[in-house]
Amino acid sequence: MKRFKKVLVLTGIVLTALPLKINAADIEVAPSSKNLSGIVSDIADWKNAKLATISLTAQPMALPKPDKTQTKEIRVQALSDGKFIQFRLQWEDSEKSEAGPLGKYSDGVALQFPAIEGNPPPVFMGAKGKPVHIFHWKAQYQKDIERGRKEEITDIYPNANLDMYTMDYKDYGKLHEISESAKRQYMPGQAAGNPQSYSKLGIDEILAEGFGTSAVMEQHLSMAFAEWKNGVWTVIVTRPLEYKKGSKLKPAGKNFIAFAVWQGGKGEIGSRKSLTMSWVPLVFKPTK
Repeated sequence: MKRFKKVLVLTGIVLTALPLKINAADIEVAPSSKNLSGIVSDIADWKNAKLATISLTAQPMALPKPDKTQTKEIRVQALSDGKFIQFRLQWEDSEKSEAGPLGKYSDGVALQFPAIEGNPPPVFMGAKGKPVHIFHWKAQYQKDIERGRKEEITDIYPNANLDMYTMDYKDYGKLHEISESAKRQYMPGQAAGNPQSYSKLGIDEILAEGFGTSAVMEQHLSMAFAEWKNGVWTVIVTRPLEYKKGSKLKPAGKNFIAFAVWQGGKGEIGSRKSLTMSWVPLVFKPTK
């Protein structure tokens, strides 16, 4: 796995400092004897995991704000094998939106965890010195997984003529082959080490200490896989319980999580989204 330099990026994951609140509901993490370092897709793996329904509301503070709550709730299950934790997330969305052409936005979901021990930071992206760790999945990343490669401009605009774009020349012949190092001069994002310029494992990992501070993390240890069917997204996210730099989930301690959902087909992007207005307790069920 490549390691990338930490690049500051402004994102729309606005999950500002309000008084700490804890959601009345909680999410119970069921123990699993299965190795959860990969994606669990069999519904039988989730039969012993309690289903929690978490209420969402339209993001009410940062501009531009959504006109209404597009996603009123998200259904959550969780499993842990003692080293990894997996979340199965479901919400209703009448259309599958995967971005692409200008003006088309991707469906998405974000999971946010405190990246400090003790009392959690403000739920809205943390605060200075009190970071949060965000896992941001997008439907457009899932499309890349299913295609087996990152989307190219000719996928979005099939009639585009790119006769001056070096990477799209297919028949140079050996005398005109372009080395990988030469290609990088046409990919300044990758040359600069920007993690956003590389293909995803279905998800971004981000650290934030308040609005406008989101930075994609160097380490990328999580993965995600999703399916849209009959107007419902099902997204499975797996991550280690503990990061050296990032959030740490302790089965015997207090753990918290927060969510945000975007419906790209309804024009949701950036601050236009539905989210939890308070932290949700994440409770590990004791192993028998």
